[in-house]
Order: sequence, then structure tokens, then C-alpha cells
Amino acid sequence: MRFLSSFLLLVLTSCTQGQLRQETDQTPYRTSGLEQYFLPELPKWANNSASGQCFKKHSYQYLDFTKLGQTYNLKYPDLIELQAQYNDRLESYFRSTALRFVKPVEEAAFFSNTLENVRGGVRAFKLPTMASKVDIIWVDRYMALNQVNELKKMNELGRFDERVPVLFSSCLSKQDLNQWLVENNLDQVGFYTLSAEWLTPFGSDLELKPGLHLEIKKLLAPNVDVRFVSPNEILLPTEIVL
Repeated sequence: MRFLSSFLLLVLTSCTQGQLRQETDQTPYRTSGLEQYFLPELPKWANNSASGQCFKKHSYQYLDFTKLGQTYNLKYPDLIELQAQYNDRLESYFRSTALRFVKPVEEAAFFSNTLENVRGGVRAFKLPTMASKVDIIWVDRYMALNQVNELKKMNELGRFDERVPVLFSSCLSKQDLNQWLVENNLDQVGFYTLSAEWLTPFGSDLELKPGLHLEIKKLLAPNVDVRFVSPNEILLPTEIVL
């Protein structure tokens, strides 16, 4: 009798496990629901800057500004901050783990926390309130032409004493650019940075435009005088809109 009871228990357990396995196999894959706000990632061959003559080390997540603006009532400066801070958070995560993907629950947490910060007024790019003159320095061209020493000369001559220096890179991430500044003994100059996370295919009107770019003046006060700086007065890169 004891043997029969044990046999029935084994059969029931096996059936239950089989049913659970079947139900699990048939359960659809669940996502964080954020895909509607993300644009497709660029393929590796397109993840570069023709004008900057550089390739991007990271694959950045570009956001759909139109949908996000409508859903959360965000304007261009907030949306560009959201994208930049979200990508920076992702890079920090990937630098801390061997994993090369983000679980849906983590993705949702990263996004919601970043959104909360931006809506709360947290800014990754924030110039001094009294800044009235700004130099946008295209660091990619100085690197490509091996003219990094020119930046050091500018600093030694006091060029950045009256105008706030902002380094712009269309390929490097914020963390890679900060690391580059340390490696080249430029981290004490006081550069502000605008890196590849800030580029977007959307304009300030939240409409799609050809290519990736950044409307810099939309991030600054209306009365700020902006000047673009590059080696030998090279024309503006396609990514910069003054």
C-alpha cells in the first residue's frame, strides 16, 4: 500500500512538472514595454561620423522624441538630456559587468530613474548661470589631425578665461572623453563636454531630420554668444547646429 501511494505521488509530480514546463514554454516573451520609445540601433558600418572621420566605440540608444514628448510632455532640452543620461547609465552598467545585454526589468528601472531625474531638474550639461560666451571645440578634428597640443596652447594663452570651453565629440562617449582628457593632461582645464550620446535624428521641433545632429543653442540661454572652434577654421560638422 505504501509502495502504491509513493508510485501515485511520483506520477502526479511528473505530470505537474510537465504541465508547468508546457505552460512556461507557451508563455510569450515579456518586455519592459519601452520599445515604443526606442529607435532601432544603427548597424556597425553606419555607426561613425564622416565629418569627424571617426568610428563610435559604443552603440548608442536613440530615443523617439516625438512619442516621448507627447507621452511625458517633454521639450527638446529635456529629451536630449534624457537620451544622454540614459546612455551614460547604460555604459556605466556595461563597464561594471561582463554582460552585454540589459534585462527588461533593469531596462525599465534605468529608464524610469533617468526620466525622474530629468523631470526633477537634474542636468548632465549645465553651464555657469553667468556664462555669456561659449566656445564649442570640435575635439574629433584635433584628434584626427594630431593637433591636441593646440588645445593646450589655447589654455596656456588664456583663451578659455573669458569664454567657457565646451568640447564636442561626435564619436566618443562622455566617459571615454573624460578618460581621454585625463590621458592627455587636460582634465584640469575645466572643459564642459557634449559627447556622442547627445546626437539625435530629431530636431527641436521633435520631427525626424536626415542624419544625427545636435542643436546646441537650444541647450543654452538665448543671450549666450556661441562660437565654433576647429583646426584651421574647418567648416562645421554635419552634427552641429548652431
